[in-house]
Amino acid sequence: MNILYQRIYNQFSIIAPLDLTQQLEQIQIDKEYITNIIVIVGTHECKKKTHHLRINDQMLLKIEKDSTKPPITDLSFYYLDVHEQKLKLNNDLNICTIQEDDSKWHYQNGNLDFTYDLSKVFGYQSNHKTALILCYKTDPMQDPWSDLILIQKNQVTPEGFYKLPQSIQNNYLAYSLANTYHSVKYQYEITDSYPQNNDKPEVAMFCFPNGISLYRNNQFPKYNHYILTSETGERTYCTALIFCEQNLQGFHEMAIVLSSHYCYSEQSLELLKNLYQIYIAKNVLPLERYICNIVDEIVLPQDPTETYIYNGSKQIFFYQSNCFPLCSNQAFQCLFAMLNKKNIVLLYFALLYEKKIQLISSKPVISSLVIEALLTLLYPFEFTHILISSLPEDLEQYLEAPLPYLIGINKKQAEKYPDAIQVFLDSNNIKQSQPIDVPEDIFDKFVLKLKEFDKYYNPQLIDTIGDAFPMPREDDIEMIDQYQVREVFLRFNIFLLNDYKKFIDKQNFKEKLFLKSKQKIKQFLEPFMETRLFNFFIQERMQLSQNDSQLEYFDDCLKNPKGDHFTLPVQIFKDYLQPNDEGFKKEKHFQYCTFPLKLNDQFFSKPRLEFLKHENPFSVHLFPKTQIDILRFELSHIYKQWFRCLVYKIEEGKIELMDLVKYSIHLLKEMKQNNLYIDSDIFKNAMIACAHYKMNDLALQFIQQMRELGYQKQIQIYQYYFQTQQNNKKQKNIQKNTQQTGNLSSGSLSNRQAEYKFYLDAKCPRCGRRYVIEDILASFVKDHLECKSNGTLGCNNTFDAQLYFNDEVHYLKKPSKVEKGNKVNNMFYFYLIGLPYKFIKNQSDDDIVYSSKKIPIYIDYGDFYTDENDDCNINYIQKVVHEVFGMFLERMKDIISKQELPKGKHQRRVSDLSD
Repeated sequence: MNILYQRIYNQFSIIAPLDLTQQLEQIQIDKEYITNIIVIVGTHECKKKTHHLRINDQMLLKIEKDSTKPPITDLSFYYLDVHEQKLKLNNDLNICTIQEDDSKWHYQNGNLDFTYDLSKVFGYQSNHKTALILCYKTDPMQDPWSDLILIQKNQVTPEGFYKLPQSIQNNYLAYSLANTYHSVKYQYEITDSYPQNNDKPEVAMFCFPNGISLYRNNQFPKYNHYILTSETGERTYCTALIFCEQNLQGFHEMAIVLSSHYCYSEQSLELLKNLYQIYIAKNVLPLERYICNIVDEIVLPQDPTETYIYNGSKQIFFYQSNCFPLCSNQAFQCLFAMLNKKNIVLLYFALLYEKKIQLISSKPVISSLVIEALLTLLYPFEFTHILISSLPEDLEQYLEAPLPYLIGINKKQAEKYPDAIQVFLDSNNIKQSQPIDVPEDIFDKFVLKLKEFDKYYNPQLIDTIGDAFPMPREDDIEMIDQYQVREVFLRFNIFLLNDYKKFIDKQNFKEKLFLKSKQKIKQFLEPFMETRLFNFFIQERMQLSQNDSQLEYFDDCLKNPKGDHFTLPVQIFKDYLQPNDEGFKKEKHFQYCTFPLKLNDQFFSKPRLEFLKHENPFSVHLFPKTQIDILRFELSHIYKQWFRCLVYKIEEGKIELMDLVKYSIHLLKEMKQNNLYIDSDIFKNAMIACAHYKMNDLALQFIQQMRELGYQKQIQIYQYYFQTQQNNKKQKNIQKNTQQTGNLSSGSLSNRQAEYKFYLDAKCPRCGRRYVIEDILASFVKDHLECKSNGTLGCNNTFDAQLYFNDEVHYLKKPSKVEKGNKVNNMFYFYLIGLPYKFIKNQSDDDIVYSSKKIPIYIDYGDFYTDENDDCNINYIQKVVHEVFGMFLERMKDIISKQELPKGKHQRRVSDLSD
């Protein structure tokens, strides 16, 4: 028996500028920059020169632009020492000259080469030992300035301007960059990936949230981590190695990225660094062999006792734990280096209270690492709100969301959207626009527990965080032990939740009794129990605990709250496979001038391991290849629409549909029996329907079905159940119509209304010949029916079948093209496969009639089939239809055979249309 492995990495991607040559040609370069700033002092002069930049009533700045002098790249006030009437000036500083006509502004101890002490301009007393001087820098490696403005303290920085950090009497100077090849941000694209069928544009968007930069000189490689979250809540952890390649205007950024559903960020970085070192050196194997070795043959350890080793330039270790989530050590090193213990605790409580939190840093990787550490510290809670590691400009609307979020942003975005808890990571500062009401005794005790970690606070590390190959340091940095930190936070969470299981009675949690038992921390616990974080945890424990190993381990921790909870069993070490060298000679070497934007398919090798099928069961098969796949795909859409319509009608609140919700679990099992595609949308709507009628047991049955299908993210789908219940609690009394849908047995499906005003016309409008229902189903392979000829039959016409409803014509669309609001099409398809459909009808609506009389018409299916079967005959597609829809066709024929026309009425049936 072969062992089935599971890949750690989903994809390797290459990201580079999108058509860089064309982008460079479209840039309008500024020809003049700011090259000099002259200070004008004196009340008389300041009143006259109103068109200059006014600092206050006694000081103006005159801005001069030129194209021949070095441009200004920085401006600031400095207190410079004065020794023997001379200023001690650093080599990189240039003094702004002063123009004045009032002798009282002369520096008291001498002219000092036309420079003046500006202390009196701001009302300061000069001490004759230092002078307040305005200085500028001209760094050729920085971008030049094109304009300079003065803004007020609380004013939002205008678009295109950057605020200088130094305050000038509650005002700030702000500059705009001149348009140069090096100040513009460039668009990006994924040039290639492995495997190629899984490209995600967001991988590139969040790798370069501000666009790709172009530098004058080459830059050292750096890295970035970021997390992508799907609609179902599934997280993808991405690690990017960013480096520069040369072009005609300098050096542009590009990146190589590894994506995984598992948090192995440190290991991913080491793999990318190893690949980069292979790229810049000679090797006997091409890059493609190393890439497919990483993606195809680095597999998830099968057991917590196993550690797998990847042997590259250094050994890289992979292990897993069923007891607690894994996290990189560098994430905790970054968190405790950038924030002191008080701010870490304050940030943690803001997370528990589900506040809107912005993490602000000049480096996106710092925000990403802090987020990774915070999510780990929440264990056993799970953050299910908006989560973005580094926010691109195109997604800034997320900062206006009324819901809680945890988002990494830059300073400019923070100025535009201040309505949140703003954590300035670079300066160890937290700005609270929303109060974080934590009881003082709880806060102080928590902070005290982190006292031993004070030694890791080191803001100077900001200069090296993000460097892929950091320079050796003279002083050794003591590395933090993440598990010691996590132990402190876990014990606090144990303190909060101790004995919670005693208050779970079947499917109910006795909130009031639990709160009563926690009188000492009631002030903190009461608002915390209203959060989704807490309630989602309780719902998990009531519904999903039997198979959730990490939450079961937390319950074990409650039994021994002061124990050592973060231990790994004795490890057995195994080596991963080395890259496949088959077909390459050792004397041949591969060397690259630039990193390839396109990979060579001929250099890849087949995986030497057998993998689990359907690693991501939520993925919908949007591109079925064979006819049988297409028809199954369309059939599954009929079921999918039924679940959507069910929720739509429930939320209308006009009809009681509890019986249909109970019946829905049988439809799901029917889909499984017929090997139909079941995607997350069906489970999502099932959860919402169950929540409306508080059917906890039925919801658990759907969750169990998800498990049996191998779905890994039941938690994120289950949150729809919780969210719907929360929304229902907030709604006012809703009037309910007690109209019942009746018995859902097969007998009720055959006992239909008898007024036949609703019928199907599957007749060719050109030649009048009619299709049978099997032909309509076969037309799903293409978008239309085709009346193809064979001898004397057929007219080669392409047309759509028509549904007549109360004298209105509706074109029959294939199921995957039907929206939930298209009642007529949905009624027909629900009727066709025997699904209860009267709940989407009005009381006056009539039933569908389809004639059992078949008028044969020949269709040439020769160019339809795509299966690898050379022996396919012209009846192949009909056989496929019967294989997929056979059970439903028999059911429909049985229903039609029981229909009778009411006596005394003459109504047109489908078969009558041939008259």
